[in-house]
Amino acid sequence: MESTTATAAYCAAVDAGDLEALRATLAPGVTLKSPITDSFEFSGREQVLAVMREVFVVTSERRFSADAGDARQRVLTGHAKVRGVALDESVHVTLDEAGLITRLVLFIRPLPALTTLAAELGPRVARQNSPARAVAVRAMLGPLAFMMRSGEKLGARLAHP
Repeated sequence: MESTTATAAYCAAVDAGDLEALRATLAPGVTLKSPITDSFEFSGREQVLAVMREVFVVTSERRFSADAGDARQRVLTGHAKVRGVALDESVHVTLDEAGLITRLVLFIRPLPALTTLAAELGPRVARQNSPARAVAVRAMLGPLAFMMRSGEKLGARLAHP
């Protein structure tokens, strides 16, 4: 599969929230590096699909807009919303010789969008381990996301040159 065909299929699958189409783009040993934490990676097709299922629930208006790179390394850029907060995303994609995705490294901005995503996604992912962990993660991330969303405009006005 040609690299641009592979990443176009990935983008279309994510934009549509289509897990089965997404599955077809991923190598069995794919890894996903979260934009939220460096503490762990999602490893293997099933783990990556499980987290993407949750991403599809908490995000809306997903749309990729650019794809650049070479046959093995691509960078995708896109936009989405989480709880009505607009986010910009860049994804560094590594492809194998068959054109399947072996690694995804995600970057999200601005900070209010990232913290809102963390507060929405973190508990859903933690719930897969236990409901108590989901509650703990929500208690840690919820206030942070609220502070970032509510303080961004004031902070930006105070910091603007």
